Amino acid sequence: MQAKLQRESNMSINLAKKKSIFHEAFGSFRNIWKTCSIPKLEEDRMRSGKYMIFKGSIENFIENGALALEESISLFHGKTNPIRHFSVDELNTMNLELHTMSFKESDVKWYKGFWDERSVLVKEQSEKCDPNLTSGTFREIMVAAQMSTHKNVHKLLGCCLETKYTVLVFEWVENVNVNDLVFRNKNEDNSPLDWRERIRIAWEISHAMAYLHTAFHRPIILRSLKPQNVYLGEDNSAKLSDFSLAISVPEGKKYVEDIVVGTCGYAAPEYVFSGMVAESADVYAFGVFFLVILTGKDAVFRPIKPRKDSDVVSHLVDWVENGLGYKCITEIIDPAITGNKLTLNEELKQTLRASIELALRCTATEEDTRPTMVNVATELKSMIRSSESIPESNN
Repeated sequence: MQAKLQRESNMSINLAKKKSIFHEAFGSFRNIWKTCSIPKLEEDRMRSGKYMIFKGSIENFIENGALALEESISLFHGKTNPIRHFSVDELNTMNLELHTMSFKESDVKWYKGFWDERSVLVKEQSEKCDPNLTSGTFREIMVAAQMSTHKNVHKLLGCCLETKYTVLVFEWVENVNVNDLVFRNKNEDNSPLDWRERIRIAWEISHAMAYLHTAFHRPIILRSLKPQNVYLGEDNSAKLSDFSLAISVPEGKKYVEDIVVGTCGYAAPEYVFSGMVAESADVYAFGVFFLVILTGKDAVFRPIKPRKDSDVVSHLVDWVENGLGYKCITEIIDPAITGNKLTLNEELKQTLRASIELALRCTATEEDTRPTMVNVATELKSMIRSSESIPESNN
């Protein structure tokens, strides 16, 4: 009887401790909130209609913080690189104006602003966003925070958890992505990307993706690679962006089962068929990405001379595979690279063919035969070094 009373007493003490810890944590949240909250902003919202004014609440702060922590634990066992928390006050001093990104995303809004005497890009989940995809915002925060030290990633500076729809603050990048540079209007007075730049961009992105696959205790699969999600920084380096679809592979497993997401033409066939996704699916997407920037064609496109059936489309991977056997390399490579030349230096021709063949190995039907992203990055680096001897006159 005495032992039972002792156990009940211990349970009461433990419960009291838990309540104390909870109230202490909640009090900490309130203290943090008091340092960054602002009065209601109904009147400020009207100021000339030029700048966006955000409102926040302690409820948003706690709820969003919990969701972010949940993603952190799920992806990285709670271990992430620290990022800055921007208060609503700080957001509202950035002079945020709606910014039309060249590639519009239906579920987000972009703003241009100024912080710490530099331009920044601010991303807000739209009110029209599917509630089921809300976790993508917190996933992006966690993965982007881990990847922010990589020079070929669009750097996340911080986020605001006080707003209803979490706001992310990124470093500034020009409003031009690789898709724009590859498919820009031929009449524009801008020189197209030359072959050296395209291979360099491919190498930089392969390096960032290899880091995703190998740098953490569990591989992170991107699932969102496409030219629209690669921007060029101020130093002209490629910047990988959008980690909202990223997913981790459970320890001891090769695959993870999930709904099929991504962009048509970039999703690996085995992933589309089974819903099982592995690192090899990212390799496939990279192969398509590389083919797009090499050929100047979309991942899925309509033939120049379609059959009577207007719905017929060509898949880039199939088009390149079929043409590589009988077409000259100049008929496959983007004319903007070759300058419409019928003949090329043999060294350049070999480099371009090797690039195409590497991309096709990445898109092999059997996922087990695809190279790893580490191997791809190594091959591309070697290709860049060997291409240094090719005369510039052959660009």
